[in-house]
Amino acid sequence: MAGSPRPPLPEDRGIPAADRLLDPTAAGALLGAAVPDASEVVDWRLRYLEYRPGRSLTVQYEAVGPASRVDVGAIAGPDGVEVFAYPNDPGLAALAEPEHIIAAFGLPPAPIERLAWVPTQRVTLRIGPTVVKLYRTETEAADAWRRMLQIQGMVPTAEPVGLQTGLRAVAQTLVDGEPLDRVGALAGAAGAVDLLTRLRRAVPGDVPVLGPAEVLALAAAPIELISFVRPDLAGRLETAAERLAASAPSTTGLMPAHGDFNVGQLLATERGLAVVDVDTLCLASPAFDLASYATNVVSGRPADLAAAHAVLAELRRTIDGQHPDLDWYVAATLLRRVDRAVRRMKRDWPDRTDRLVEAVEASIVAAGVDRTR
Repeated sequence: MAGSPRPPLPEDRGIPAADRLLDPTAAGALLGAAVPDASEVVDWRLRYLEYRPGRSLTVQYEAVGPASRVDVGAIAGPDGVEVFAYPNDPGLAALAEPEHIIAAFGLPPAPIERLAWVPTQRVTLRIGPTVVKLYRTETEAADAWRRMLQIQGMVPTAEPVGLQTGLRAVAQTLVDGEPLDRVGALAGAAGAVDLLTRLRRAVPGDVPVLGPAEVLALAAAPIELISFVRPDLAGRLETAAERLAASAPSTTGLMPAHGDFNVGQLLATERGLAVVDVDTLCLASPAFDLASYATNVVSGRPADLAAAHAVLAELRRTIDGQHPDLDWYVAATLLRRVDRAVRRMKRDWPDRTDRLVEAVEASIVAAGVDRTR
């Protein structure tokens, strides 16, 4: 591959295949068995990574040939590795039978466009004017359907079409709009606040509670990964987590919240912003969604923290009330993001990771968290 090589990750004795799956120059030897005409592949591009050192590794690669591209997934653990080419995903069996999906929902035949794929976990497909989501379990599909019904009329979002429990699939209308990106986060801040204000008036029924402890727990896996690949940072991350745990805000005042609020969940439509995914609907502090929106622009680039501060300033200018816990939630949601550069296997992931940890520490200071508290 062109460009400077990626710094190697430490040896993972618990997952023998990890070193090869995490190295695009070596991955082809393992993944090629799933690709027709693998000898013609000229590039293996890592697109997705979920890694729990010593336990599990899931990767998605794009195999690029002279005239074709094939997406290949692999799941690896202590007992070996399983490789598969899209759409033959072992966790999403219905994906390999698109005609069955179309017939089950009574949809007119139409080309199928893949919008997103997390190997073995979920996939989002566009079939004409309908979006179909496949989930790993029937429970996940049923929960997603219930959230969609609960939020109808509360915020601009997709309309429900149907649930097919046996297929672990949910269908909804396609929302016509332009996706936001991290560059548009600042301009979209006012619209995002309006969406969240409307969402907080919803009555969502039985949804998970994400108090400060649960939000901080979401950082456990990222901390584990970075502590493995960069053991020199483990102590700093442990200290950051301890300081945030010791200074956690009150659990009172929890309200309906999105739970994964960022520009990737939003579309700019003729009537303003619409949210396209409500699977993570929950009860949380109003500050949680605001912090998630702002910190989503941070992934270890030199100017990322300044960009997040600019978004936060615009949010504060727009929101009703000051949300005194916002600084704590900014630090906590940044802690969740310390593994971003590694999970995307950026060539400069060590430098990016340094900056991510520094951003967490700076945000803890900004939140006024006392080491001795």
